[in-house]
Amino acid sequence: MLTPLLLHVSILGLAAASALGLFATRRESPSMLGSARILAIVATLLVLALQLRRGMEFGGLPLVSRFDTLLMVAVLIVGAALSIDLTRGLSVLMIGALPVALAPLLFAAAIGMPDEHPERNLMHPAVGVHVFLTLGAYAVFGVAFVASILYLIEHRQLKARTGPSLLGMMPSLETSYRLTLRALAAGLVLLTAGIVLGYLYGRQVLSGASWRLDAKVWLTTVSWIFYVIVFGMSFVPAFKGRRTALASVACFVIVMATSWVASFWSHFHRYP
Repeated sequence: MLTPLLLHVSILGLAAASALGLFATRRESPSMLGSARILAIVATLLVLALQLRRGMEFGGLPLVSRFDTLLMVAVLIVGAALSIDLTRGLSVLMIGALPVALAPLLFAAAIGMPDEHPERNLMHPAVGVHVFLTLGAYAVFGVAFVASILYLIEHRQLKARTGPSLLGMMPSLETSYRLTLRALAAGLVLLTAGIVLGYLYGRQVLSGASWRLDAKVWLTTVSWIFYVIVFGMSFVPAFKGRRTALASVACFVIVMATSWVASFWSHFHRYP
């Protein structure tokens, strides 16, 4: 009963943090913003405790099921957003990231914790690093998604000549755009490393060449190509700014949706 209890308390904590963050922007209350930050940290620590418990149960890295990877995505998104908030003072990014991190926790609660233990090859450290790098990449792409949303909001406000909002915490267009580009670059580095490590491990463990045609392998490769194109086009004058932000948002939504579906098509990426 401890695992579902930790999960549901984490969901409630993150949901409360999201609500407090939104109320803080409307009531211009820094104290409520601080409470939202604390709740987000507590909820994340509870998820980490849940993962630690599952890791001790399995005797390995807790990244061996769809349930576990969803938990890790939520932790990485909140961790990245809080790090930027505390180091750069971009609290609005943290507020925007909390609902994004809440979504995978809700999916994890919906699918439930798997009953069976993972296969031995899934417990290999290389698999854990591969999954961690890949999920880390998608978490950083989530930060780029939130930064792009902020850019689009600020761009629309300036175009409509409306006054500042969100406690005056909205970053400048330049700041949002620079953060988007840095997140895209960091995500590409992590995703590239994860793909290379997964490919090398697959060559050693998996027989034949059929695994290279697996749905998840192809989708991850296509996702990498999409983000390379978006990042490369961001340096083209005609594509800079709003178009890059729109492409970042669309890319993240499409990749997350298709990645979830492809996990059911995959032969060896089909998590329990």
